[in-house]
Parts: sequence; structure tokens; C-alpha cells
Amino acid sequence: MSVLDGFEAVGEKTITNKMTMTVMESSVRFSKGVTEALGCPAYVKLLVNDKQKKIAVQACDAKDENAIKFCKTKRSKADGVDSDAAGKASSVTVRTTDVLVAVQKYFTFPPVADDQIAYFAMDGESYPDEKVVIFAVADASKGVSGKRGPRKGSHHTAKDGE
Repeated sequence: MSVLDGFEAVGEKTITNKMTMTVMESSVRFSKGVTEALGCPAYVKLLVNDKQKKIAVQACDAKDENAIKFCKTKRSKADGVDSDAAGKASSVTVRTTDVLVAVQKYFTFPPVADDQIAYFAMDGESYPDEKVVIFAVADASKGVSGKRGPRKGSHHTAKDGE
């Protein structure tokens, strides 16, 4: 009997990122875990189930009638982009009106200060055989975070004579 009985080795392949969808008033963000689970596709389609109040994002090709641009595709070095850098999984933010309308109908955003953003976040469940991640609206947690970028009133102008 070894002192390491019952332990499993942790390697790069065993660590997975959380699959989170964050809905805000001006955008919908999918975490790196979602893009990895879908295989970092160039296009996805968003599906909603009003009865079950679930939202699904599924990999598709550009020819799909409801295709939405998602991950940047791999390009060669001739295009001026290192092929190792392009096409790697990262978080994706979608700002198309169709997506915002379809998703935001499930949420009521609370009023927040000018320097804050209200959001709803949901963890997803991956179905690799169908290249889809499904999010349950009932599991959404709401929160408020600070806005990024320059703060209101932080632009200082030089006064005459200074």
C-alpha cells in the first residue's frame, strides 16, 4: 500500500475552465471554458427554450442561417498573424441585437450607479457529442461589478496658466 493510493495525477488536460455565460445589458460573454468545450468554432448558433428557460450555444458553420461570429479563425503567418495565437480559446463577447433580445428577456436588471454594471452569470453543462453547452436561467446568479476603462470625471484638462 502506497501513501499515494487514491490520488490522481493532475495534468494540463485534466484541468478545465468553468463554462460561464454572463449576460449584461450591452453584451453577452462566454468564458474560455465555453469556447474550449465547443472547440473554438468560428461560428455558433444560439438557441432558447422558453418552456424550460434554458439557453444553448452550439457550434455551427458559416452557412447556417442563424450563424453568429464567435472565435477568430486561425490564419497563416502570411496574414500577419501567428497561427499559434489565432484560434486559441479565449472568452468571447457577443453584442448583436438578436442575441441580446433573445437572452435578456429572461432577466430584469436592477438599477445601478453610473460606474457599475449589473449582470447575471450561469454555469453551463457541456454535451461534446453535439458540440453544445446549455445554460439554465434558473441557476443564474446576479451581481454588480465596476465598469472598466476611465472613470467618469477622471479626464483632467489643463487649466490656462498651468
